[in-house]
Amino acid sequence: MTTDGRVKTTSCHLWCLHTNRLCLEDYSNLESQSIQKTIDFYVDFLGFELGGVKPEDGHPSGYTFCSVFAGDRAAANIYFFKSKDDSVRPGSAYIALGTKQLDMLYNAIKVERSDVIQEAVQDQPWGYRQFVIKDPDGNTLTFFKFLEGGNPGKE
Repeated sequence: MTTDGRVKTTSCHLWCLHTNRLCLEDYSNLESQSIQKTIDFYVDFLGFELGGVKPEDGHPSGYTFCSVFAGDRAAANIYFFKSKDDSVRPGSAYIALGTKQLDMLYNAIKVERSDVIQEAVQDQPWGYRQFVIKDPDGNTLTFFKFLEGGNPGKE
């Protein structure tokens, strides 16, 4: 936890993104009912960096898009688009962390916002140690590390 209340317990250069909506020529995009609330959750709480917003500050219709990133050369990028109506179709993303950072992040989230945890940290039979959280729009983020090597950063 940083002095300004953010859960920035991981070194951002250890983040790597895998998502169920990612293609070679595509990018991760999720829906949001409120771009400002999305920024508050991902930047202020989880510690991502804000890549940008559209339209720019001060536009009368408010934000319709934002991007957040983490890691060396923005290894993890997530793009959010304001939903066109009151409904949101939740999506999901997988974010790989280094060995020690996974448990540190889980413990920090558990202390600060246990209400967002959907699945507690645990080892899975498919070779991941993981936990799952849900953002304010119902999008799920699975933070994981490989149980046997292949993790970003130092083991």
